[in-house]
Amino acid sequence: MNLTLRCYARKCGRQWHAICTDLDIAADGASFEDAKASLAKCIDLYLEGIEELPTREQRRFLTRRAPWHVRTKMAVLTWWEDLRSHDSRFREFVLQSPAPVPVYA
Repeated sequence: MNLTLRCYARKCGRQWHAICTDLDIAADGASFEDAKASLAKCIDLYLEGIEELPTREQRRFLTRRAPWHVRTKMAVLTWWEDLRSHDSRFREFVLQSPAPVPVYA
């Protein structure tokens, strides 16, 4: 089973900060595309590292989400920016895990 991961990106000054709220992983980049690519790479490395853990530990790391207030804040800010303008400082996107993840996730 491949994971579909909810992610957000936010522009702060000249940098973009991206976060995967489903795994609580973040990355930065000079542009939205750079931050998105960096986040995808971080997620790949994270999932590769999980494969080496015992089954009980894998489940714990695959169900680790960002705190509820972070998930809510990013969703609301993205929604609000979408209503206000087309050149948003907040963006929502999804990433697919590159490799199959155990079904118990």
